[in-house]
Amino acid sequence: MNGISTHKDVDKYLSIKIIVLLSIGLTMAYYFLYTLSHYFGRPSFSTQESEHDEQVSEKAKAKSKIIQFRDARALAHEHKAQAPMPPPVEDKKDFYQKVALNIPLTFIMVFAVMIYCRKIFSRNFKRRSDELVVIVLGTLVITFLLSAIFTTFQLIIFPDWPDPNRTVFTYIMRGYLGDCSLMAIAVMVVYLVRAQYREKVADVENETLRAENANSRYEALKTQMDPHFLFNSLNTLKGLIDIDSDKAENFVHQLSSVLRYTLKNEEVVTLAKELDCVRSYCQMMKIRYGDNLIFDHHIDHDAYDNYYVLPLSIQGLIENAIKHNVISSKQPLTVHIQTDDDNHLIISNEIHPKIGKEEGSGIGLANLAERYRIKWNENVEIFDDGKNFTVTLPLKQNE
Repeated sequence: MNGISTHKDVDKYLSIKIIVLLSIGLTMAYYFLYTLSHYFGRPSFSTQESEHDEQVSEKAKAKSKIIQFRDARALAHEHKAQAPMPPPVEDKKDFYQKVALNIPLTFIMVFAVMIYCRKIFSRNFKRRSDELVVIVLGTLVITFLLSAIFTTFQLIIFPDWPDPNRTVFTYIMRGYLGDCSLMAIAVMVVYLVRAQYREKVADVENETLRAENANSRYEALKTQMDPHFLFNSLNTLKGLIDIDSDKAENFVHQLSSVLRYTLKNEEVVTLAKELDCVRSYCQMMKIRYGDNLIFDHHIDHDAYDNYYVLPLSIQGLIENAIKHNVISSKQPLTVHIQTDDDNHLIISNEIHPKIGKEEGSGIGLANLAERYRIKWNENVEIFDDGKNFTVTLPLKQNE
């Protein structure tokens, strides 16, 4: 997977603690099944019964070579005399002793193979097939060496085990073949653990990328809105300087308050903070338009002052209303700002269309809606019936 360096993070998903726990689990499961097969079915591992059966089979083959030289009566007498005895029943005490000895030895073998896999996983291979080959060959070698050592050790501890007709090498190979199956399972387990870790890392990386992408888009939208506000404010200030220096000074004071608020670059703000900025902006606009521009506030401060909105969202809507409507003594513009009982802030105004005005691009409203969608997955409701224009913003609690 792209961007996932699991060979560097092997300690996170295959630590010594995890290897010990996995080794214990596999070992105990292995001998649990071994015990069940011993008591409830034909053992799948070598026992005295299976060895006895093989001995009888070998003797039967040898005797079959001389059957043709004996008469039927002698042959019948021989079969009767040398019929195989039932296999000896293994004593429970001996069985438990053997299992008790094998459990720690098997644990050591599984632990060694997993440690080897951990070491290989920490290396970076150009091809996955190369890694798999190294894992398989190394596991076979480790299993053979430990199986040979442990089998020899068992033959020394329990000298009554071996068949006099078998060599130590035969017992080693029989034990090796049985151990290989368990080691194959151990290798599959560590690969499964790594696969789960890779999937988890991939999910985290994808989520991080989505968050970074959303944050980048969010910041880009904020950056796109801020220059519009600053450009329009400077143009207004330029006009005021030549007309009324006192108003220009007051305008600069209110503008500095708004810019100071803007430069904080907060992702979200309380409604109370946003309204402080809105008041400064409204005073700036009142300086410019006088009584021709009216702001009607109906805010339930006790209920919603600590709710959250996106910064400059209300200011942007007021600016949008001023930009697209006629404001004069004959057609004063009233902007209503109010809250409802359903955690919404509503900004509305009557529509006084400008004669010959150019249609707006809608970028400001689209950006605002996109910011709310990215940040909270909330919709901004926009209503325009030709007479009134209304925008409803969600108020968020417990940010």
